[in-house]
Amino acid sequence: MPDYKNDTLEHVSSPGYSAPPRKQGKLKAHFRRFWWLHLIIFIIGFLLVLLLLMFVGIPNIAQNGINDAELELESQVVMDPTPDSVQLAMTTISKSKSSFEPWLDSFEAALFLEGPEPIQPFGYITIPRVKATHRSIIFVNQTLEIKNLRQFEEYNKVVMNSETYRVGIRGRMGLKQGGFPKTNVNFNKIVTSKGLNKLAGFKVLDFNISLSREPDGTNMIGKVSIPNASPITLQMGDVTLDLFVDGTSIGNSTLKDLTLKPGENIAEMRSNTDQAGVITAIMKKYHDGIIPVDIVGRWSVYQGKHLTYYEAALQSNPMRTMLDVGPALAGMGVNISSLVPPKR
Repeated sequence: MPDYKNDTLEHVSSPGYSAPPRKQGKLKAHFRRFWWLHLIIFIIGFLLVLLLLMFVGIPNIAQNGINDAELELESQVVMDPTPDSVQLAMTTISKSKSSFEPWLDSFEAALFLEGPEPIQPFGYITIPRVKATHRSIIFVNQTLEIKNLRQFEEYNKVVMNSETYRVGIRGRMGLKQGGFPKTNVNFNKIVTSKGLNKLAGFKVLDFNISLSREPDGTNMIGKVSIPNASPITLQMGDVTLDLFVDGTSIGNSTLKDLTLKPGENIAEMRSNTDQAGVITAIMKKYHDGIIPVDIVGRWSVYQGKHLTYYEAALQSNPMRTMLDVGPALAGMGVNISSLVPPKR
């Protein structure tokens, strides 16, 4: 009798029958046969990802980094003004939170007042090549040609009359990050800075009156204090101001070779005044000798040429100061009480 105790399934299988190959074996066979096809697919996929990164991802990351950066005007020095140009030295701080630190190519940027499109640039500056870091210093030193005089006049009026003002800077530049190919990005920023704030705090510190006039007509010489709350230095040349009391002209004052620097500026004031008109005002109305004088800018002249953009700014900012003429008259031996008619 046969012994089946030690037989296996193989021993009882039908003759000529073989077990079907496993799935894993089929996959191995497939890869052994078509390895070249899978390699090609992998390379194509890798190249697609790389190309998308290089031509879509990196440019977008770069543009977003530029868009998120903030600009802060640290100083601006405007010297050697002419009717159609100024010498501009400007230091700007760029602040960025991006982890990328690319090199930015030098490029030409338009300067314009913020407003509706299309922009109207009053000039162009060349931004130098710079490495963008968390805090980058951008220094510009060049002759700024005035391309649109009316817009430059408006710009100076805004600077004169604003506590803060906004100026646009726009251009297109090349950007290079590490081993990635160079890409071009748009530079479109608005810079907010402190303005001259109407020269708030302007005042006459002291002055002397003379009965006789100098050859240029001067009969009053004094000093004025002109605050400049902005980071801007302006060389304005000879500035002439018209003086009024209650709408009546009492003369004019000239500030020779005026350069406004940040902070308090002390300047000599040479005036050609109608002293008889001042005394009349004291006798009729201002018995204490303290006269409200309205000041309106007229001229800004540098090396014999009128600077209409500064004149427009000065004329847009009428000021008033309280002028105490009592001490000046006392210096001439005139007691102000003698000018006041007795009370009846």
